Amino acid sequence: MLTRNRTVIDRSDRRVGVLFVASPLFSEAAARDLLVRTEAFATEGDLAGRLTIAGTLAYDRASCAKALDGLDLDHLDGLVIQLATFCTADLLHALLDTLKGRSLPLALWALEETDAIVTNSLCGAQLWASTLTRFGHRFSFILGNPEDPAVAQEVAAFAAAARAHRAITGARIALVGAHADWFTNLAVDPWAVRRALGITIEQTTLVRFIEGCVADPAAEDAAAARWSEARFDAGDAKESQRILGATFARLKAGLDRISADAVALRDWPELLYGADFKGTWAALGELAERETPVAPEGDVMGAVTALAVRAFDPTSLPFLTDISGLDRANNRLVLWHYGVSPRLANGPRSLDAALKQESFPLQAGAMTLLRLSLRADGALRLFVSEGEILTEHSAANRAAGFFRPAQVSAEALMRHFIDAGYEHHVTAIYGRWASAAAHLGRQLGVTVDHA
Repeated sequence: MLTRNRTVIDRSDRRVGVLFVASPLFSEAAARDLLVRTEAFATEGDLAGRLTIAGTLAYDRASCAKALDGLDLDHLDGLVIQLATFCTADLLHALLDTLKGRSLPLALWALEETDAIVTNSLCGAQLWASTLTRFGHRFSFILGNPEDPAVAQEVAAFAAAARAHRAITGARIALVGAHADWFTNLAVDPWAVRRALGITIEQTTLVRFIEGCVADPAAEDAAAARWSEARFDAGDAKESQRILGATFARLKAGLDRISADAVALRDWPELLYGADFKGTWAALGELAERETPVAPEGDVMGAVTALAVRAFDPTSLPFLTDISGLDRANNRLVLWHYGVSPRLANGPRSLDAALKQESFPLQAGAMTLLRLSLRADGALRLFVSEGEILTEHSAANRAAGFFRPAQVSAEALMRHFIDAGYEHHVTAIYGRWASAAAHLGRQLGVTVDHA
């Protein structure tokens, strides 16, 4: 149905490179010791398997070329440049010549020297940073030694952002139908999003999509088992499971025909109330586990945000949600939506008699809310808020939970979100991803709005 206009990239083996630059003016022994310490650092925790270490110390143009050749720049998501010692901009110019216009996120890493100055790494990073700025190149800055756990977290966040940068830059987003009726705030100018991110929006009609939603009866029967543990408020449970299985299989067949990086789907009212798609919202929850994210209500930027989040953590199950309630007394917000994977449930799943709503409480734990948003003038911005889903369950139906932000009060977050004119959706992901979002903002050259 929809086809790509770029080469499909297998991201499973992509990494971030680490390049060591130095100067003969400072201790080569210290620089080589740092290389060994960083190689050990790269095998631990979240960084294991994520980094490619240049085994050659770059101290002149010849050794820099050898180090870069060993990194294989075409298969990197980003590049961390460790100032192993002070280094002039000669090697930076050599690096920029080698990059030749590649859109490769860069980070400068300086050491923390608290007393005696052996490497003068920090001053070297300042020299490189000001030179990059003068030539219009974006970068992140990392400060600390390989043994510092905070440095490992920062490098991991940069790597996550670099994966997201590659995932969304030049992506292909399928828009099935349009935004939901009168959700005009979700409308996206295709030219603006292409100018901001190189993204192509390819639109198809709901009629054509539905024509492709044809599933084998055996697939429909097999899918019914997905609701074998759910509670049904009325009617024949087996028949309800059969209906849901049929809807799941049909929607999956239609989505499988779409070749795109993410999908924005107009699911209501047409699909939700369609005779052949009873239980659409519950089926979308199960379909949230597909590798290609699906954003309901035709939310294109919601789909783009989910694509970025999936790159942060490929095992995550991001979901679009409304911020629908404010409990001032207990400093918490109510998150509430459909299309959420039941793998994120912390309690029983139940469906109403009409099979419209599937309800369950969300798991407690750390959570980050994000939104990549296009302003009316076409400028891109990124909203992020870290917090947690509380253990107390909300009484709301659908997939719901209490969210308490970490940095500001719940009311302050909500007022800021409204005053800034963000769309009424955020993408939620379990874990703490504000640092990765900050790096992504630097890589994209956009404002990161922390709340």
